[in-house]
Amino acid sequence: MRRIAYFLQTGGLSLMTRRNYMAELRHLALWGFVTGGVEGTIASVVAAKTFAAPGLLTSVIFAIPIVVNVFNLAWGLLLRGQQRIKTYTWLASGALVLVCSIAFTPAGRPWSAWLFAAQIAGTHFFLSGMLTIRTTMWGANYSRICRAQVAGRLHMLNVLLSVFTTALLSILFDRNPDYYRLVYPATVTLGALSLLPLRRMRVRRERAEVRRFRALAAAQQNGEGSSARLWHGLKEAAAILRTDQRFADYMRAMILLGSANFFTDPVLVAILAQRFGYWSSTFLIYQLPILVVLVSISFWSKFFDRVGVLRFRVSNSLVWASSYAGLIVAMAMFALDGRFFYIAGIGVLVVARVLNGLARGGGDLAWNIGHLHFASEHKIELYMGIHLGLTGLRGATMPILGWLANQYLHWGSFAISLGLALSSFVLFRRMARTEGVAAPVEPVLPGTATTAVTTNSR
Repeated sequence: MRRIAYFLQTGGLSLMTRRNYMAELRHLALWGFVTGGVEGTIASVVAAKTFAAPGLLTSVIFAIPIVVNVFNLAWGLLLRGQQRIKTYTWLASGALVLVCSIAFTPAGRPWSAWLFAAQIAGTHFFLSGMLTIRTTMWGANYSRICRAQVAGRLHMLNVLLSVFTTALLSILFDRNPDYYRLVYPATVTLGALSLLPLRRMRVRRERAEVRRFRALAAAQQNGEGSSARLWHGLKEAAAILRTDQRFADYMRAMILLGSANFFTDPVLVAILAQRFGYWSSTFLIYQLPILVVLVSISFWSKFFDRVGVLRFRVSNSLVWASSYAGLIVAMAMFALDGRFFYIAGIGVLVVARVLNGLARGGGDLAWNIGHLHFASEHKIELYMGIHLGLTGLRGATMPILGWLANQYLHWGSFAISLGLALSSFVLFRRMARTEGVAAPVEPVLPGTATTAVTTNSR
């Protein structure tokens, strides 16, 4: 229980940090019902059962929250030099309007499912911009020594609300699919109330930063229009990947590690759906890892603040690789005849999914704030946009490649996931070794490191 209530703790935070953290906590405590209501799992179920969406469209709706990240590069360019709280509120308002509009979408029409898909896509378009702003506020408001712990507490709250909202909406929609006409306006009401605590938030040094950026932009662009500024920003993003070799290497390693995850999911769903029932498959694929995330994220956040992003990713990628190795062993046991091998296979599968949850708890944390290790003051949004844009690209392509691999290799496809994860481990380990640390870099389990080993790379 103490672990689950971890997000309520404010110990170790300065007065200014505590004020911003509590305001953001109150905001997310209500906003989480909005994001939970349009999360890919529940949205795809509503599309299929309420709006009779065909299978392909249902799969597209499930993938929307990931694929929409490709727009974050544009968000990162457009949001630079803007007042964060004000812009965040406008984006939230746009998302709320679209969520509320779902209540007016008629069921039973040939185009209903397509309209619902467009509403979900539009909502996540605004949510992706909000995510970009939120991480830049974390970079400004929370120091490096406590940033991961704050992000971890907020992420734990978000996971809890997502699980609760998904379960609640599933029960309500099972009772009556037409409840969507009441549920979505209710979540919009909670979302509107969640914006009130933001009035107490302040972004440190924002006014001076905005003035410096706008003066720099005016000097560089000589009155160019918005399209020209966007093109200039895209060239700047490409220049970052060419000139910031450390960030480019980090992105390469992230592509390998993230691709392994997106590649694995459709293969695992296909295999477990054939072998187990609905509840067992759902428990192994989603619920068990989420429970481990809730328990492990406090360990990971303290570990991140202690050792920094690169040493963190060395250990985290090794846990991901271990989870894929566990899947291979479990599937090999299922392929053997005999009750012993079947029971042993289930046991190994459970261990693999526990490792997946452990890896996911740390991975979600580093995914949100890892790029801050490399970004300078004026370019936080741009670095986040590059990071999220590449996430969207692999989220759009790797599930399809995983599905294709499963057609020919079946559970042997997990060997590809293992190879990708181990490749990322090698790259992260090489980066950590060149970070200025004299001692050899070895994987460290959460809670065992005693000293910080990364240097300020800004």
